[in-house]
Amino acid sequence: MAFLLTASIFVLGIFLGIIMSDFKTSKIYSYERDLMTNLITQDIQSELLEADPCSFISSGLVSQELFIVGDRLDALEKELGKDDEQVIGLKQYYTLLEVKDYLYFKKVNDECNATFILNLFFYSNDHKKCERCEDQGFVLSYARIKNDNIRTYSFDSDIDIPVVNYLVAYYNVTELPTNVFNGEVYHGFINTEKVEDIIENE
Repeated sequence: MAFLLTASIFVLGIFLGIIMSDFKTSKIYSYERDLMTNLITQDIQSELLEADPCSFISSGLVSQELFIVGDRLDALEKELGKDDEQVIGLKQYYTLLEVKDYLYFKKVNDECNATFILNLFFYSNDHKKCERCEDQGFVLSYARIKNDNIRTYSFDSDIDIPVVNYLVAYYNVTELPTNVFNGEVYHGFINTEKVEDIIENE
């Protein structure tokens, strides 16, 4: 009886492990599919801008799906761990999509007299490097919920991607968190009132 009980528990443990592994894999694939969809969307938007500049641009038509995927990726990071290799891989890919989206909307602002508020948010998951990065994230998420015209792009300064390294050097990011609103650099944590003031003056 003891042997059968032990064997049953062992088999059940293996079975549950397989189920959890399959669940994790399916979630990773789902996120990869969402990222690919956003990549295609960005390519189509770029072609529309070149074919018929500015005629379709309005905050009501702009997709927020990229940031929805970002929120889901953040949740996956918390669930599986910030050091999970698959999560890091997805995060690197998502970061490149963010840069592509940023360049697209920067072009929209420049060529179409649009008024999108583009925010680059540099942070670190290492609490020793940035004690208030998580707080800053909450403040920016709240601001984005209140104003559809804001597009916040979050860049993990610890990810070794050339484009992120370039942005860190270009904006002289020497302190975390750092925010860049439409080219204006703000070092250190900025509270809700300050963010709202920045938005009103953009």
